[in-house]
Amino acid sequence: MIDSYVQFNEKLAYAILKPMREGMGVELESVNVDYHDQPVSFQYQMWRLRPNTVCLPQKNKLLEYSACTEAASQFFHETCQTLQQKPIRAALYSNYKRLYCNAAVSYQPVVAKVCRSQPIDESAEQRQQCSILTVKALRTRKASDVQERDRVCGN
Repeated sequence: MIDSYVQFNEKLAYAILKPMREGMGVELESVNVDYHDQPVSFQYQMWRLRPNTVCLPQKNKLLEYSACTEAASQFFHETCQTLQQKPIRAALYSNYKRLYCNAAVSYQPVVAKVCRSQPIDESAEQRQQCSILTVKALRTRKASDVQERDRVCGN
């Protein structure tokens, strides 16, 4: 009988305190969304984004991680704008608005791009060779290195 009374009191206390805990945001919350066909995940606590948790599953694959963090940043901006433009009367509305608008302002995505390098033109290649020979001539101080530098650099 005592055990069931203790369990009843625990459940009652949990039910009474649940709205207060939710309002304060003390528990770590995880969010997983599909934003424009890009999976985005993050955690927040005390209604603040935990930036190092954004896109954590993709962190070991740089290009996927970059795409995810850029999508997350866009998601935070869009959600903030929506919450600002369409306020609602909900108990936690202001907390969500603060969460997403602070995230929109403070979160910096990781940007990684891969592209083909441009071929080096002759003048860029000559400048590069001139720089290499200048360093070599300064280091060795040999007459032959100085002459080679002068020939390539046009001195």
